[in-house]
Amino acid sequence: MKVVGLAGARRLALHKQRLAGPRRGRGAAAVLKTVRELGYVQLDPTNVVARSHLLVLRARVPSFRPVDVERLLADRSLFEYSAFILPVEDLPLHARTMALHRRPSGGRALRVATWVKANAALRRHILSRLRRDEVLPTSAFEDRATIAWRSTGWTAGKNVSQMLEFLWRQGVITVAERSGGERRWTIARSWLPHTRMLSATESERYATERAVRAFGIATLRDLRSHYAYWRFVTPGALDWLERHGRLAHVQVEGSREPWYVHAEDVPLLARLERDPGEIRTTLLSPFDNLIIDRRRTERLFGFRYRMEIYIPPTLRRFGYFAMPILHGDRIVGTVDPRLSRETGRLRILSTHLTPDRPRVPAPALRDAVAELAAFVGARDVEWPHRRYS
Repeated sequence: MKVVGLAGARRLALHKQRLAGPRRGRGAAAVLKTVRELGYVQLDPTNVVARSHLLVLRARVPSFRPVDVERLLADRSLFEYSAFILPVEDLPLHARTMALHRRPSGGRALRVATWVKANAALRRHILSRLRRDEVLPTSAFEDRATIAWRSTGWTAGKNVSQMLEFLWRQGVITVAERSGGERRWTIARSWLPHTRMLSATESERYATERAVRAFGIATLRDLRSHYAYWRFVTPGALDWLERHGRLAHVQVEGSREPWYVHAEDVPLLARLERDPGEIRTTLLSPFDNLIIDRRRTERLFGFRYRMEIYIPPTLRRFGYFAMPILHGDRIVGTVDPRLSRETGRLRILSTHLTPDRPRVPAPALRDAVAELAAFVGARDVEWPHRRYS
């Protein structure tokens, strides 16, 4: 079994995540290719400097424009499902996820299906309005629930939005567009292309291979953390793909687990072990695909990162929306930015650089922040009086 250095593993992961090497392509075609290679881009309502999916694409696509995402969603090259933007080529796999929500065997999915059935009047009201008017916002529907949705969180009693969410997961309705951030719904079969759902075995092999390609190099546990494919990744699919020459497994230095690489990427891995390539400095969204699995981030980059949005200010180490600084093949610290939309100023609340990492040159960090400022339309950048800590 080939032994791979940790640096080589990191570099391959970065290349497959389009965060290293030459920045390729522009416009909608580059955005579509990026989402296809990543497998998904996560949606999140947090908007401290910009919405997360835009920050993820900005870090990868030269001269990225948000309008390109809107166009790809409108022409159905991309589609929204649950909390993700997905390539339509993966619809046969995600159709299986939708079917599993319609025919649950237990757990929360069964509780949801039981609640949907008990509120048939609300379900009928939503579907009849959509059949008549085709596309409608959440606010267009009346609450005709007979049994309120129970939850310990903020969704308790939000019967209309929960019914829409559950019908979305079941593949009955889908998001056609957004207006001012509000989702506008339509009947899924009239919006999404007709597709043949993959069988259980096909789903496992397809998802497992797609996850390996997206990660570049990964353990079984890593692959099961991939948001778009996790439920279908199996040891059996890994074995089958390896026996058929589609995957190779390697040993990463310092790890006892087998790591998997796509067969087509083995030559690239060998080259990257010898040559790190160009050094790029990039700020990453806290929800970025590269770092969203925090344990994998620690193993590959030796950097312990936690999102601090949901913890009290006094307990925060890096800041509310701290963005990791990727410099070359290392994560060297964080920058915590906040955009004032009233003044058009991007404020850098704090900058934390990790002492045991290669030091990012000040001009490179300033340029990375300036690129972010230009993207969000900030007129200037305000740095803290104490620049680094």
